[in-house]
Amino acid sequence: MMKKSKPPSLLTRYALTGGAIGLYFGLFFRPTRGANFGYALGLALLVAVVMTGLHGWRERPSLSTLPAYFAITFVKAALALLLLEGRHLVYDWGGVGRLPSATAVTIFTVIMGAATGLWFAYDQNRQTAAIGKE
Repeated sequence: MMKKSKPPSLLTRYALTGGAIGLYFGLFFRPTRGANFGYALGLALLVAVVMTGLHGWRERPSLSTLPAYFAITFVKAALALLLLEGRHLVYDWGGVGRLPSATAVTIFTVIMGAATGLWFAYDQNRQTAAIGKE
């Protein structure tokens, strides 16, 4: 008789999912322009404004919680987009005498994807624990 296996923990699932997304973004990356970190920050600002507006409209939170929600959303979006822009720097760093550029980018994006997945899993565990205490 086979033992029932325990389902993977939230941390494992998120880390593997993040790593897989990172693998995709690394394997199929071909730079067509230089890194533009200002563009990434501008998009993160737009994401934060839209998400905060949707959150305010759907949840009707107190106005005092909206700045914190905006800041957290901006930081998360900015980090994700800055990491994607960072692929350009890693691609330029790789090359002759080092790892091939495509390999360096793939390793970078897998590690960053897994780390981001762990961060989101930790955040979700923290939010679930806070809801359970209410």
